[in-house]
Amino acid sequence: MALKRTSLPRTAEAVALAELRDAIVRGDLAPGTQIRQTAAAEELGLSVIPVREALKTLAGEGIVTYVPQRGYTVTELTPRSVDGIFRIRELLESEAEANAAARLRPEDITAMRAAVDAQRAATAAADAPGVIAANRSFHFALLDRCDNDWLLRFVRQLWEALEPHRALSYRRAAAAGESARAEAILAEHDRIVTAFENGGTPRALRLLAEHRTEGRADFHRLLGPAEHTD
Repeated sequence: MALKRTSLPRTAEAVALAELRDAIVRGDLAPGTQIRQTAAAEELGLSVIPVREALKTLAGEGIVTYVPQRGYTVTELTPRSVDGIFRIRELLESEAEANAAARLRPEDITAMRAAVDAQRAATAAADAPGVIAANRSFHFALLDRCDNDWLLRFVRQLWEALEPHRALSYRRAAAAGESARAEAILAEHDRIVTAFENGGTPRALRLLAEHRTEGRADFHRLLGPAEHTD
């Protein structure tokens, strides 16, 4: 199941929650995968109870889905749910970006540029986890400057609901030798950070909105016929 027990001093439930979340976000537990509580507990060296509580938390966030008689599975998106998530992202994330942009420091812009460089290197190496991590670092170098904790909390939840599908998309593209969209995303990120570097905050925010629209289209393409062929 690709879970691993870390040595950090956390409660058993915190360990289970962190490791399950990380495995899902990395794409090691793909959308539609059933999570067997006993097997997960054995891999983590825990009892079933903290694993069950962690799964309840993830279900509350929409990352996993509970179905009676079947148990927990990693949530699968539908075109309708993609539209719903991106509509909420449009409302919340655009507000968070505007809030954060007003507080953006030179070192934050430097971090955004470094994330673009890391994403470019990971793309060239066909390193899907590296691409995903760099992509997230790019966006949250900005978003983490938002001073509304509740707003940022909901934005993070929306991101995490999409990450397993993002991982699937990157891995499928890498396996097929497709690089056009990955290069386009890099170009979009480059234009955004360049706008911030040049002091063009309104342009940067407009480019971020356009980037989000392209991301929505990416997820709709992912949910085409190939989604169920693996």
